[in-house]
Parts: sequence; structure tokens; C-alpha cells
Amino acid sequence: MTDGAGFITYDESTMLLKKKFTWRDLRYWMLFTYLGWMHDAIYYRRVYFVHRERVPKPGVPLVVVANHQNALNDPLAIEFGFRSRIVSIFARGDIFANKFVGNFLKFLYILPAYRMRTEGLEGVERNRESFDEAHDRLLRGGTVAIFPEGTNQDKRWLGEFSQGYLRMAFGAAEKSGFTEDIKILPTAIHYSNYFHMQSDMMMVSGEPVSLMPYYELYKVKPRTAMREVNHRVRDEVAGLMLNITDLENYEAIDYLRGSYGVKFAKERGLRPGVLPEKLEADKELVAHLDALKAEKPEEAAEIYAETLRLKALTEKYGVRDWNYDCRCGKAMRVLWAAGLLLLLPLFAYALIPNVVAYFAPRRLVRKFDEMGGPFRLFAGGIQFALNALVVLPVMYGAVFVIDFFVFHWIYALVHFLALPWLGLFAWHYRLWCIKWRGARRFARASRTEEEMQEAIALRNRLWQRLDEVLNV
Repeated sequence: MTDGAGFITYDESTMLLKKKFTWRDLRYWMLFTYLGWMHDAIYYRRVYFVHRERVPKPGVPLVVVANHQNALNDPLAIEFGFRSRIVSIFARGDIFANKFVGNFLKFLYILPAYRMRTEGLEGVERNRESFDEAHDRLLRGGTVAIFPEGTNQDKRWLGEFSQGYLRMAFGAAEKSGFTEDIKILPTAIHYSNYFHMQSDMMMVSGEPVSLMPYYELYKVKPRTAMREVNHRVRDEVAGLMLNITDLENYEAIDYLRGSYGVKFAKERGLRPGVLPEKLEADKELVAHLDALKAEKPEEAAEIYAETLRLKALTEKYGVRDWNYDCRCGKAMRVLWAAGLLLLLPLFAYALIPNVVAYFAPRRLVRKFDEMGGPFRLFAGGIQFALNALVVLPVMYGAVFVIDFFVFHWIYALVHFLALPWLGLFAWHYRLWCIKWRGARRFARASRTEEEMQEAIALRNRLWQRLDEVLNV
């Protein structure tokens, strides 16, 4: 049951409500369970939570501080990653302007955060209300999450942290008379792909930072205390994630990470298909490349130039890096095509009504794509939210009703339960078709196109050179 302020009160060890469930609580948990299943089982192929044991037990006041690289997907990852806690996430204050959206976000325990550069002094003043609410939630053993970079990045790197989260955290401690030990949990979120459904996602928890040892310093030098904690937390987050700081050569490094990085991981006994292990290999590869640039800048520049040339040639022919290693002969391509034809009727059956889920949000998503930069990263979250909250419930419900009256209630129920999995099959069938076309294009181009032959030779030379300079 909610207390007088409208917050849920928990038993610290079991997370069971101390009082009777309210209708609001029931609606929240039903929605949370449904969206969590859609997020973990349908939208992503695999979800990893690394070092979950570092998360303090429920009832400990906790501020989750994370990097921000994928717009709406990042708060969703945190929301569904901390299943034993209700997480109050700070979101941009301007999206609360719409009454319906604002009420829905508040229903999800999301708090508005206003920024000086967009809302001015009036908006910053309104932050006091949000901070007061966050203080109350923390002092009741709750969890608050924030992205201190202020905006999502469009690269795998870590921006500078603002100290707003520390003003909030120390403010809660001060409100308790410095008796409550507020903890900061550095967290990194990482994706195998920012834009595609059925990619992999992982969260890594760092060591919690207790604010209690800094209370005395904060009382006399608050800015110094916050600066020390901020430096410590940011360094921890940077160490957990893939932080490519050489932005001048980012495009080349990121391409090498996704191509040569597969070979690099395998030769270290790591599995490139397992995201936590691929992250470990990528961090080591980037560290080697940074060291190469520091020691031999001219050689590094040549390697990056060759990498960009390889990337341009590969993209020109509409193929992927895996085509170079996975050569499919004519017989294999014929068998592949036969398999696709055999499964075509099931694909057509699976499209109804799942095809609507793919096309319905496209107009809105396209607007963010056209804006470019960090705005492109809103695409995945918007597609997930619109499908999970509107498109799929409406379309699946309509199919169930039609099946019920046209066929039989048993068929209607079985079809309804199978629809999400049919949708996943349709998605992967589409990817199999794309890969088959890519293999066909690569085979043809490698025989007839001089530039494709140049790309193959360039890749072989580049990989050999990287092996030598990186001492692989």
C-alpha cells in the first residue's frame, strides 16, 4: 500500500508490501511485468546483468549512476534490470508538459529533471520539487537513477558528469541529519547494436560508493566533497564500459572493433558472440590501439586510413565483414535459398499482424533518423514503447477476436499465445534473407569487381599488419 505521500513502503529484506496492495500498485506491477517480459524476451535476444551481487540489498538508499548512450533504451534497461526495487528515474522535464504523458510517467515513478540551457532559471527552480521527492524516496530505502552526462551520446564514449546527482544524494543525507548512508552505484550499459531489435544488451555494476566517509568534508567544503566523489564515480563507470576516447579516429576504431575485433577475441579464448566477453576483448583492443597511436602515430594513422578505405569498399557492395570469412559456395547458397522457400508460407502466416508492428512506428522513427546525431538513438526506444503499449495489444487483441468468432476459441488462444514468437520468427527470417542476398552479392562481386578484389586483399594485409603491431 502507498503511504500518505503516495510512495510504496517495502519490507527491506523481502520487498513485500507491508500493507495491502492497492489498485494502483496492482496496475503498476502488471504493467511492469508485461513490459519487462517484452523487453527481455522479445525486444532483446539476450540480456546480461554482470556483477548483480554488487547491488546493495533492498532497503539501502541507492543512487544508480550510469552512462547514457541509447536514449530511451537506457532507462528501460535500468528499470527492468533492478527487479527487486522500484527505480525512480530522472527524465527530461519538458516531456512532462503533456498532461497524459506526464501522468503516465509519474505512474511509473519517473521524476522530471530540468536543465538550465533548455528551461532556464525557472526550470532549475522546479528541480527542487523533484529533488525533495527524490530525498523522500531515498530516505525510505528507495532507488533513484540518473544519467549525469545530461544527454545521450552517439558514440561509445563517456562524456563529462554534472554534479546534480551528488547535490541530490548529499541533500538526502543532510535531510536525515547525516545518519543515513546513501550509496552511489556506478553502472555501465552496453549494447551489441544500438538500432536493431534482437540485439544483445548488458548492464555492469561497479563497486558501490558510500557517501558516509565524505559527510564531514561535505559539511565544511561541499564542493570539494562532491568533486572527489564525482571523480571517483566517473572513473568507475569509465572502467566498466567501452570508452573510446580517440574521437578523431572513432569511425575507424569502431569498425575494427566489429570486424578485426572478432578475430582478436577468439585468439584470446573469448567468445565474440557473448557480449560480456566481447566487451572485455574490445576494451583490450582499444587500449592496444591507443598505445599504438601514442608510440607510433604515423603507423596508427596509416592503419586507420586503410580501415576507412576497407569500410567504404565493404559498404559500397552492400556486404558485411563476416562475408569475408564465411564464403558460401554456390551449392550452399542454393540450399540456403531452398530453405527460405520452404519456410516462406510460415513467414507469410507470421506476418499477420506482426508486420504492422514493424511499419506502424516508422513515420515517427524516421523523423528522428532525419535529425541525425544523438536523436537517431531514440528510434529503438520509441519503437519498443509504441509496439508494447499500443500496436501489439490492439492488433493481437483484434486477431484473437477474429479467430474466436471465425474458427474456435482453442485456436484463438493458441494463436494469440504464439503471436510474439511468430513475430520473432518473421524478424529472423527477414535477416536470413538479407544475409543470403549479401552472400550472393559478395560471391558475384569477388569474381567480377576489381574493387571487391582490392577489398579482400586490403583486409588480408590490414589484419596481418594489426597482428604484427599489436603483438597478437
